[in-house]
Amino acid sequence: MNTKNQKEIKLGQRYNKTTSSDLLNIILENFVTIILLSLFSLFAIFLLPISLPQASAAQQTVTIPYGAFDPNFNTVAPQWYLPTATTIQVNQTITWVNQDTEGHTVTSGKAGGREGLLQNNMGQPSGLFDSGTIKPKESWSYTFTKAGQYEYFCTIHPWMDGYVIVNEKQPDPTDVDGTKLTQFPLVRLTLDRKYEVDLSWEPHYIVAGHKITLVFQFYDLVMPHPIPAHYILTIMQNGKQLFKSEDRTQFGGGYAYFRFDEPGPAVFRFDDIDNTGQSVQYSVMVEQMDSNSDMSNMAGMDDMVQPARNMVLQDYLIPLFFTPALAIAGVTILILKIQKWKSRKGESTQ
Repeated sequence: MNTKNQKEIKLGQRYNKTTSSDLLNIILENFVTIILLSLFSLFAIFLLPISLPQASAAQQTVTIPYGAFDPNFNTVAPQWYLPTATTIQVNQTITWVNQDTEGHTVTSGKAGGREGLLQNNMGQPSGLFDSGTIKPKESWSYTFTKAGQYEYFCTIHPWMDGYVIVNEKQPDPTDVDGTKLTQFPLVRLTLDRKYEVDLSWEPHYIVAGHKITLVFQFYDLVMPHPIPAHYILTIMQNGKQLFKSEDRTQFGGGYAYFRFDEPGPAVFRFDDIDNTGQSVQYSVMVEQMDSNSDMSNMAGMDDMVQPARNMVLQDYLIPLFFTPALAIAGVTILILKIQKWKSRKGESTQ
């Protein structure tokens, strides 16, 4: 073999060796990037149902979240309609925004529920209002002109149900210090500032003798979505403990029903959040029923499916997501090492 051919072989070997090393680095770098982008997509698509903040005064917004089309118990939707129960006053407007991937309706009447799927119960429209099909990313608005409680559902997916409580004009609720509560949910941080607790209740203006629905979520200030967490909920009024429950929120949050029998200052307290011993509390004044008030009967609110999710999805999704990616990365690295070993072996035999 002449000198020219020997140089070409050595140059080719050197080129192959460099390419193999560079290729390994490129794949490893891209692998990290792919993992990060995939994680971001996972959170954005599956773990962060898009919801719009409640508008104040004359208009409020209800979101139809991603996954509402799925009647299974492991649906990614935190609620069918977000929030499930909305309290407004006469002549106020609600806008429903469809953030799901399928069309939905907002139709007054009784939902069929999950069990209705087995009985071919497609719901019972009342004829009061009907949005027609709201396509993905589109919205529909309705103004309520009479006080009352209105149940609605989706005629395409009849397990989806929601409630609107329309009250005659009433004052804003206040805490025990007399400060008006105008923005819900109410947000509190634990003393160690590691957890955020969001609490709302419907209706916002609490009247003795009428049932309320408490809705709450826990955040650990790391993950951008509510976390499942242990808690102890205590409700006190006029210095007396009225209710105490130890439980654990699901992935979309938790809820509870309660009724105050008497007016007076009340406190909602969450203790031992996520088994850390941390606590937060909220206060509100429970008002006496006004004889001229036309608050609606809250019967039927127990049928709400809120939140819809009752599985900790991240415990299932994360392992399923990482395992294939790590397996592919391992195989890729093994192949590159074999190629590199063969390249060195070829050099040593020549």
